[in-house]
Amino acid sequence: MRIRHSLKALIPVVLMMAGARTVQAQGGPPMPGMPMPGAQQVPGSYGMYPYQSPYQGMYEQTYQRDGTWFQNSVNGFGPTNRPRDWFMNLDYTRTYNRKMNGIVGADNVPTYLQQNDPANDNMNQMSYFRYFDAASTSMIPKLATNGIRLSGGFWNPDGSGFLYSGGFQFQDTSTFDARKVITAGRLDSATELEFQRDQGRGSNQPYNLGGRTDRDILVNDILAPGVVFDSVDAVSYGFFGTTSQVLDRTLLNLYGIPTTSGSTPIVVNGETAPYDLDFILRQTINTGGANAAWAFSPVYDSDTIRIHPIIGGRYFRIDETFRFDGASTLLSYVTFGDSDTPINAKTFQPDTGFNTTNIGGTGGTGTTGGTGTTGGAVTTTTTGTYSAPLFGGSDHLIVYSYINSQVVSNLSGPELGFQYELGSAKGIQVTGSTRVAAMFNNEKLKLRGDNIGNFMGVQVVPDPITGANIATRMFDTDTTQGPSQNAFSDTVTSTHLSPLFEQSLNANIPIFGRVPVLRDMWQLEDASLSVGWTFLLIGQVADPNDSIVYDSSPVTGEFLHYQTERNTFTQNTFNVGINWNY
Repeated sequence: MRIRHSLKALIPVVLMMAGARTVQAQGGPPMPGMPMPGAQQVPGSYGMYPYQSPYQGMYEQTYQRDGTWFQNSVNGFGPTNRPRDWFMNLDYTRTYNRKMNGIVGADNVPTYLQQNDPANDNMNQMSYFRYFDAASTSMIPKLATNGIRLSGGFWNPDGSGFLYSGGFQFQDTSTFDARKVITAGRLDSATELEFQRDQGRGSNQPYNLGGRTDRDILVNDILAPGVVFDSVDAVSYGFFGTTSQVLDRTLLNLYGIPTTSGSTPIVVNGETAPYDLDFILRQTINTGGANAAWAFSPVYDSDTIRIHPIIGGRYFRIDETFRFDGASTLLSYVTFGDSDTPINAKTFQPDTGFNTTNIGGTGGTGTTGGTGTTGGAVTTTTTGTYSAPLFGGSDHLIVYSYINSQVVSNLSGPELGFQYELGSAKGIQVTGSTRVAAMFNNEKLKLRGDNIGNFMGVQVVPDPITGANIATRMFDTDTTQGPSQNAFSDTVTSTHLSPLFEQSLNANIPIFGRVPVLRDMWQLEDASLSVGWTFLLIGQVADPNDSIVYDSSPVTGEFLHYQTERNTFTQNTFNVGINWNY
């Protein structure tokens, strides 16, 4: 008897029918006319079996590179159970700021030599030497400021993140003092007087000045208000010497400030005012700002390099001041001039730079035969340089001048660029960014000053009534009771666009764990050494000196004022600090 297994033949048919049957996961089959099962008013995540599972990845990313698909996944367990990686930097910064532009004074104005050489026959060969020339602001040493910076942010698992930075450079000043530069190469007064006493041989005896200086005697004795000037060199000041000797050591060929003459009729527009006591230039600056940016997921991501596009906003403030302080005597001394030198000029010997000179006498001749006699003693005489106050000028024979020009720029605007990282945050990592911005620049310029102009005046035909042969476009320069009538001020405010470019590089080096003592400090447990450099360039920033129009004729109501001149502002910043990753 043969038995046939019919069930075996039906099994494939049963499986095919079962594969096509709809199976409900929750509840029984719907009744006729009932809606399909599922959440109607309650979100799916509130159901008994939500669509999200605690066992799936916290973050998944699928991407392709060179035709091959990749997937990044973070499961959310253990050390990866952190949605963000935070970091922070605290740095000390040292910033080198740009130099200002232009000369201190008006351009294309006749020099002091031209002014005192109307015949154009080269007064005493002074064209080969500096002679109260105009000074450039580039003479001010490069200004470096100290500051502090805080930066940081976080990174999301998908590579996006938030970045912030803020810092401040403390105010500092750089100074060019023409008098100090010249006297640094000369003997001080005590040593010079000692050598004069000992005929250049020196001695072991101290030489004390009793608390007085040449400058003190000049200001408080020789040129003191109400004192009749010693034109004949008859007054002696003890071992300091006579009036001319004190002047010889004190009055220096410093620099001049050229100014135009306004609308006053003149053959050649412009004059140069000489400064023989003080000529000091200063640049003062402080800067600060902050920025925040969102970094998108990397456009390029490998094991060692990541590049993120970034977009954000920035604020930056620049407070820069130019300052000039000068002092000059209202004395003329023209011995070393020539026939056409005006009577109000200040002239110097070109070889020594002094307005007087010491000349040694000739020793006597010994007799012939026998032992002979000693030669005559060397005598010292002083040439009689004629120094005189300007006729009809101020009773105060020292002019004190100053200029204070301040520019405050408040810049704000959007920025974009790229942030890049090389290496791992757990090892040596190099980070950097390249950013550009369009900044709205609100500028305010404030100018004030006094006694800027040709206080020495110009030589004219003597007045038939007063006899004065020096004319000036300035009022009395006396400032002992406050500002003179030559004082001026100006304020300008404007808003415009300034382009900004910033390039930064920073290296984080995990070195603290290898240094005794430091490796035991809990504050440095997750820290690394941070060193870096940042270059900042901002266009169209007003220059506090170059924006001044040096036009001076106070008698006719014309003073220094602003005509904004904008240049490029740059900073090079070096930083060192601590980086924390947590």
